[in-house]
Amino acid sequence: MININVLNDYFMRYLFAKEGHENILKNLINSVRADYNQEPFEDIKVLNTFNLKESINDKQSIVDVRAVTKSGDTVLIEIQRVGNQSFVYRSLYYWAKGYVANLRNNEKYNDLKQVIVINILDFNLLKGIDKEHSCYMIKELETNHILTNHFEMHFLELPKYLASNSSLKDELYAWFYFLTLKEKQTKMEEVMEILVKKNPIMKEVYDEYNKFVNTKDLFENYAEYEKNYFDILALSEERRLGIEEGIIKGREEGIKEGIKETQISMAKNMKNDRVDLNTISKYTGLSIEEIKNL
Repeated sequence: MININVLNDYFMRYLFAKEGHENILKNLINSVRADYNQEPFEDIKVLNTFNLKESINDKQSIVDVRAVTKSGDTVLIEIQRVGNQSFVYRSLYYWAKGYVANLRNNEKYNDLKQVIVINILDFNLLKGIDKEHSCYMIKELETNHILTNHFEMHFLELPKYLASNSSLKDELYAWFYFLTLKEKQTKMEEVMEILVKKNPIMKEVYDEYNKFVNTKDLFENYAEYEKNYFDILALSEERRLGIEEGIIKGREEGIKEGIKETQISMAKNMKNDRVDLNTISKYTGLSIEEIKNL
């Protein structure tokens, strides 16, 4: 069997956002929420369904998967392979956009619904927290009273799972294991029997994985997406290095200009005091010709 990076956005959207894959998506969402003893959802509908021909350029400021529950709650799923602390604010922005979108014309504030954000991260984001799954809500600091369930944000940090002895519930453990197969350098067929015992949905996941890697158009689009992804990363790195180099050069030029201004000011004052040109040149570093032109 061909091994792929399952965190590739194209494959992730195929797995979770393709029409007919609602049970797989629902299982992921419910597994994440059950890890914090939250109620499962009965039905999930994907709002931005997978398109065979979609490319990396189609993704701009939208989340990977946007779904709605039977009760009207919104679930946003974002898969991010590289990032830094600014991702926290990006995730808050996505939540805010999703929350505002809930309120239609002529509706009241109490018509707003819950928005749940699930972030699957291939990097460590939350400093000082070792556990691989963190959930945030709006609470009163002293009493822990939850103000509202409308804000619910999950962070699944895959490297922390790899570096620790996991205490996740079986269903979510299976998902973490599946999402880190590449890092474990484990072939899927070798571990699938174990994962199915922990979470039966893994049988469907395995079947869809096989279908994906053995479908020419899907696999070719995956490969193209992966290539374009790394091209964009390389360009971003070049741009970052270019900006840093420009800042350094700018600082150096600024320092030089500041020194020059100080030399000129000092030379003018000495010249006004009728100090001879050679002495001015000695203490300012300016040439005789420069001093004469002041």
